[in-house]
Amino acid sequence: MNPVVVIGGGWAGCAAAVELAKAGHRVVVHEAAPTLGGRARCVVRDGLPLDNGEHLLLGAYVDTIDLASSVRDRDEPAAFTTSPLALRPFGARNAQRLSFVTREAPGPLGLLAGLATAGGLGAFDRARLLAWFAAQRRKGWRCDPALTVTELLASQPAVMRDELWQPLCLAALNTPPSRASAQIFLNVLRESFGAGAKATSLVTPQSGLGDAIPEACARWLRARGHDVEVRTRSRVTTIGNDIVGESSRGSFRAKAVVVAVGPHQLAAAFDAGASGDPGVRRALECVAALRYEPITTLYLGYDAAVTLPPGLLRLENGPGQWIFDRSDILRRAPPSGARSAMRALVSVVISASGAHDALDHDALVAATDAQLRSLEPTLPKRVFAQVIAEKRATYAAEPELVRPAAGRLACGVYLAGDYTYGDFPATLEAAVRSGRIAAAAVNRDFAATAAARDSIRAP
Repeated sequence: MNPVVVIGGGWAGCAAAVELAKAGHRVVVHEAAPTLGGRARCVVRDGLPLDNGEHLLLGAYVDTIDLASSVRDRDEPAAFTTSPLALRPFGARNAQRLSFVTREAPGPLGLLAGLATAGGLGAFDRARLLAWFAAQRRKGWRCDPALTVTELLASQPAVMRDELWQPLCLAALNTPPSRASAQIFLNVLRESFGAGAKATSLVTPQSGLGDAIPEACARWLRARGHDVEVRTRSRVTTIGNDIVGESSRGSFRAKAVVVAVGPHQLAAAFDAGASGDPGVRRALECVAALRYEPITTLYLGYDAAVTLPPGLLRLENGPGQWIFDRSDILRRAPPSGARSAMRALVSVVISASGAHDALDHDALVAATDAQLRSLEPTLPKRVFAQVIAEKRATYAAEPELVRPAAGRLACGVYLAGDYTYGDFPATLEAAVRSGRIAAAAVNRDFAATAAARDSIRAP
């Protein structure tokens, strides 16, 4: 029996492969890179197992957490922990600026309780914010699809606009607010701040993003006899009852193919004949119109401890936007004499394009280090720096964006990827949900085919 082939071993492809295997299909995963994970994988630099970019994970990551749990043994530690969302400014010189901690409460009450006790926010601004939030709920989190986030937030108190919503827009949509879709942003707010008690939680991977999903999924699949092939470039050549494809390891036949590559890689997943299928052609037209935004992550090591409070720590005055404690990476790294002076490791994230793109890595490190010291003068001596820049990390989540949908693309061909989950921007949760949608579509089609075959055989 031919397998179901999954082209692309990112989070969408891993989610699809696991769901297909659970349904009884034989699965083969083809990944062109040396490791699984796509834009959320482990990369080793100077012996440190770094994530190839930080990701902001808020509590709406229900499918991601469920997938991670399903591929781990009961005695294994959880891939993620959750904690109440705390948003604070970084550094002693910003101590009086906006900060708050959400509470676990039904619906939006957790956010509202946090804002009710927020620091750096006056009573009048607090009342305006709550009124705005209530208005979005009454509207069902809907707005004019042509609206930008800047336009949506025009009536907001300046402190909330500048120190909460715009930074969160950059982090969640990876698109400058002046060009970002207000509707997609409202979808994120609905899922993160307008849902259940856990929706506002901050989700933190315990052993890096690579181990949380892609590496765990690969171990689970291989233990059950499925194939996970890395450094294998593949494309579909024939669409029909039997899918035919080519890979760097030879031709293959499949009873179905899930294409789970990035949007900028989609055209390369089909040869000229297969890309002429109407469904494939429409998807290619959609992704051809997408624009892309980078994400830059700086890992900075210091020769003495750096104590950061829990939660999201906002940076002011650029180029860095957020700072995270990554002491977990040092704990997981093998011993190295070259790192003997390093006592702390942090990551600084810069979402979307901006003036920082004109700086080379050395200049960007120097500018970011100077920014941190302007906010916290007691920062110890820097002894390590590594810059990871993903030039096309995500598509730009712009207004009235037309995207292909996850699921059946053509006869026997299915599509997954963070850009195919219409409600969300390019998040890891969107990737996982899209993979599960594609797998469910495969299962439905095969169940329908089997039912039709049985009805023909019946006397």
